[in-house]
Amino acid sequence: MECFNCGANLSNSPFCNACGVDVSKYKKIMYTANRFYNDGLMKANVRDLSGAVVSLRQCLKFNKNHIDARNLLGLIYFETGEAVAGLSEWVISKNIRAQKNIADDYINMIQQNQGRLETINTTVNKFNNALGLCLQDSPDLAVIQLKKVLSLNPKYVKAHQLLALLYIEKGEYEKASKELDRAARIDAGSLITRRYQKEVEKALNPLDEKTKKKKPAFANGASKEYKIGNETIIQPYKEHENSTISTVIHIAIGLVIGLLAAYFLILPAKVNSVRKENASEVSSYGQEIDKKNAEIEELNTKITALEQSNLDLQSNLQQYEGQNGTKNATDYLLGAAYAYIDTNQTDVNVEEYLSAIGQDYIDNHASTEFIELYSLLQEKIGGSVSQSYYDSGLAAYNQMNYDTAIDNLKKAYNYDATSDDALYYLGLAYYDSGNIAEAKNRFDELINTFPTSELVDKARQKLEEIGD
Repeated sequence: MECFNCGANLSNSPFCNACGVDVSKYKKIMYTANRFYNDGLMKANVRDLSGAVVSLRQCLKFNKNHIDARNLLGLIYFETGEAVAGLSEWVISKNIRAQKNIADDYINMIQQNQGRLETINTTVNKFNNALGLCLQDSPDLAVIQLKKVLSLNPKYVKAHQLLALLYIEKGEYEKASKELDRAARIDAGSLITRRYQKEVEKALNPLDEKTKKKKPAFANGASKEYKIGNETIIQPYKEHENSTISTVIHIAIGLVIGLLAAYFLILPAKVNSVRKENASEVSSYGQEIDKKNAEIEELNTKITALEQSNLDLQSNLQQYEGQNGTKNATDYLLGAAYAYIDTNQTDVNVEEYLSAIGQDYIDNHASTEFIELYSLLQEKIGGSVSQSYYDSGLAAYNQMNYDTAIDNLKKAYNYDATSDDALYYLGLAYYDSGNIAEAKNRFDELINTFPTSELVDKARQKLEEIGD
């Protein structure tokens, strides 16, 4: 363990032997982080991936620079189908430690396999479409989308869980049980999977009331006891032996009673039973016909609703697509990450990918991992991108191409709010283009924001010219 102040190796002493700083609390924090990492590693070994994610996130709260925990968390995300979240953890890990980091191998593995990358993008798109169909009360279409998702990525735990939930809603508990078993084989510790399995088990194995039959008071071999004086006499029950004649008579009487009972009781009951069965069949046929008619009407209504909601779906898809309609926000973020890693591309290429992501998607739809990676990339490229846009804007201004100059200088100032040069030339570009009001705003901003800048006097001169 190294000292957080000077980087020297620490001993068992509560103080650093090199710089003398108190490291007792620091050691407790590091030990706690390592305990959470070990706990997460043990859970991952027994495929309790949900529990492992919780432990590893606790580890990173105590030590955000824990490389092994961040790489393992990325692997778990990737194993459960969360490719974007896994890639985010690996990119952050690579930025913390650029050399001798296995995260570099993981990223290259995905980057070099374009087919796998396309599969990941397709899986994310189809899963998001399935969620949208669920919200629009179209479970059948959502089931079709989820089956396609699982054919591309059989380890997508959330897709298994959502498909099982749709089967439960439709009453197809056997299919739901199979999907939940598949999800449990991937992530044995998921509480959502266990809760769904419990509901399916209740539906498949309802509790039956057990009936108990009372035994007769006297069984074969029972006996009767009575006393004569001081003696107890035990007399077993005996069946009376019937004579042949009485037996024949009893049989004849039984046959007559049976025939009469069949004629007066059984036959009318049978006739009534047949009539009821016929009436029940006729009623069931009528119900089937009514059901089919209702289904036809429902399908016609759904067709009309689908045609009407087509525009709404297109609008929703625009939140995930770019201007050419072929790339979504995940594509642009992955492209930006790869451009940042690739030494053959510049930070301007990274900025082009990031600028293609809509602000509405970031504010309302992006996950926490998505925003973390987006913010990290913006922070890394801010200075160089600002300088690049400033140089391009200044060159355009010198060539009197004021529209291009305004666009580039505005981006330069947005990426580096400390650049008084970018703000001054932005005001000059507005002034020379004829937009006097915006030029005045920029010069006023320069004077108020950078009161000690050497460009303040020039800005005041321009304001005096505007005032004249």
